[in-house]
Amino acid sequence: MAGAADLDVVRDGGRVYRLEVRPRVLGDFVAGAWWHSTSPASHFTRSPVCSRVTEDGGRITLSGRRLKVTDPQGRSREEKLTGDEEVLDVYRERFGIKLERVPVGRGGGAA
Repeated sequence: MAGAADLDVVRDGGRVYRLEVRPRVLGDFVAGAWWHSTSPASHFTRSPVCSRVTEDGGRITLSGRRLKVTDPQGRSREEKLTGDEEVLDVYRERFGIKLERVPVGRGGGAA
């Protein structure tokens, strides 16, 4: 159960996560950062992720070959990119990053 000022975020009757108000120091994030950057179960080691806020306050994310565009109201659309050229075009046109080849995750896959 959350403390008086904390907030539990619930979906389908189960807690998804808790927002706590207690202050944190940078060292509190070391273990989580290590897990996200090293674990084979982490999304961030399975495929490259590139994300940014859009000019209108939405978000655009390229994860492997999945392009997700979210508008400022939180509605999103997702599409699967098929070829390397399409992926490289998104990096260049949407993120301003010019790459010679499609980046791959530690497992060797782009998707």
